[in-house]
Amino acid sequence: MTKMEIRNLLEKIIWQENELYNLYKLGETFAVYEKPSFVDHFRWLADEELRHRKTIEGFLKERTFEGTAMDVLSLESFFSDERSTPESLEDLILEALIREKHSYELYKKLEKILNGSLSQIFQMMAGEELKHAYRLKIMYEGL
Repeated sequence: MTKMEIRNLLEKIIWQENELYNLYKLGETFAVYEKPSFVDHFRWLADEELRHRKTIEGFLKERTFEGTAMDVLSLESFFSDERSTPESLEDLILEALIREKHSYELYKKLEKILNGSLSQIFQMMAGEELKHAYRLKIMYEGL
């Protein structure tokens, strides 16, 4: 199968956004005990991922992409992340950085594939993923 139905693509993006959300909620818990100054950062990051997930869920619910198929070979590499189980705050931040990079690259690819307002939405989300990665790098340096 060389085509991926857009529904499958959106479901995979929702899964990835949810995984990042869960990672940041876990980071919030770690931070309470290990680095309290990071709690608000993790809360903000979790809220951002939740908003991204809800945006994509809206596309799914409204059938925004109905009937669209995408070349799976060009997007396949973006869906290799598995469930993460970091054992430390440092591991969690490094894992989150990798996932943010993957999300950024996926959204940049979708920005190029799509047109109009959908392209702009993915452009905006890619920019937000870059901001998340920048914040994570600063947090990592603060460990």
